[in-house]
Amino acid sequence: MVAAGDGFLRRAEGWGDEIEETINVSLDAEKLPAVPAGEGRGLFLEDLDDDHPVAWIFTSGTSGDMAKCTEISLSNMDAAIENIRNLDFLVEGMVAHCPLSASHIFAFVVMTAFISLKPRRVLLSDVQYLARLPQKKTGKIDAIILVPIVISRMRSLFYERLCADFSVEKVPPGLEKLARLPLGLRVFLKRLCRRAEEAVIALEAGRLAGWLCLPLILLARILFGRMVRQRMGSPSFMVLGGARPNLQAMAFFEVMGIRVLQGWGMTETTGPVCVSTLSDRRSGALGTCGRLFPGTTARIDGEELVVEGTQIAKGYVEPDGTLAPFNGLQRTGDRAAFDHRGRLKVFGKVSDRITTDNGLNYLPLPMEDDLKAADLKKLNILEEVVVIGDARPRLGCVYFLREGVQKTAAREEYLGGLIREFNASRPVDQQLGPWTVSARGLKESGGLGPSGKLVRRRIEEQYGVLYADAGD
Repeated sequence: MVAAGDGFLRRAEGWGDEIEETINVSLDAEKLPAVPAGEGRGLFLEDLDDDHPVAWIFTSGTSGDMAKCTEISLSNMDAAIENIRNLDFLVEGMVAHCPLSASHIFAFVVMTAFISLKPRRVLLSDVQYLARLPQKKTGKIDAIILVPIVISRMRSLFYERLCADFSVEKVPPGLEKLARLPLGLRVFLKRLCRRAEEAVIALEAGRLAGWLCLPLILLARILFGRMVRQRMGSPSFMVLGGARPNLQAMAFFEVMGIRVLQGWGMTETTGPVCVSTLSDRRSGALGTCGRLFPGTTARIDGEELVVEGTQIAKGYVEPDGTLAPFNGLQRTGDRAAFDHRGRLKVFGKVSDRITTDNGLNYLPLPMEDDLKAADLKKLNILEEVVVIGDARPRLGCVYFLREGVQKTAAREEYLGGLIREFNASRPVDQQLGPWTVSARGLKESGGLGPSGKLVRRRIEEQYGVLYADAGD
């Protein structure tokens, strides 16, 4: 038996005697079963027990250890689907694009819930081909699901092309009009867009940021918004999950006219247990994950987020087939807090904290963000910066260059200058010592997990030789 979508149905039927039966799995609204949108259990057999396992999902998270198998029950899925369906931005007849792997918990649960709402169309693709799927190929879409690293890369690519020297580079298709503008003017427009990002962040935080805020945002949107939106199918909004997003990258897409919503969840919580909403604006919502779904409670234990509720999966399936139960509670490993409106804000992993061998503790994310922001103002050649130094005499740094950027002596000198500028404003114990430029990309170095999260421990292990070379 073979299950085939509409696009492959004719080919599958042509296989003849090689298969016994062909089943058409269609997302065409006219072919979907006549199940009312409110009946979530229409997705599963009616006689299943609440405890029945309906999904096993393998995930390695950010630990780099052997993949764990999480068992999700019918009651977990029912709760997750019901909560997602009640979000204010999901309605029947929408068109959604999900370029994430089906094993990504956000993709798995959100798409399952979305299909139960009878969408007009769902596009399932691969994030590495996202650039090949502009609106002229996908048609107009309403929503897209992404992970933070993708929007950071898209923002960096936009600024790279905006300031490219087209006198020595081939003009990419669709950028002919942009290439006619003088380079000096395009550099000025980059500064304008960056100012517009800061204006969005200020407005969303409820701060006064001068009378130029709205004109800057409007001008940047008029100049570039349509081009950026059409590259993605002109979605009205995007939903981010899987890691902590960069606030400036979120603001960039807000400037361009795409509402950016952030959710938080894990495989162990059957996907998102909170997502910000379209109606929550200009009150500090940007950069938060919204309020917890009904049926979920949470507390902060020290710095760590601890979650309980109906969406907590049954447990881990061990290699011998036994179940290590969660008993309705999950220690997430995430550093988090709740704001005065009850919205969740996640800062990173508890395990990200670096403790040098003199007992001093550091949070690497703000340092990494500062270095990436400094590069974006200048050459914009960095994909990622990873601060290391756990159990070492001092902090260090590994640079990862963007795809297509070659490692040269001049660029190494430039990156060394970023370190010197960074250190100049900090006390000695907060300065970066040994550093290097990786010869491989972040993914090729094993620094990215399956869901796009940074696997910091692998970078620490691979580049610990820095300290030996530096004599530390």
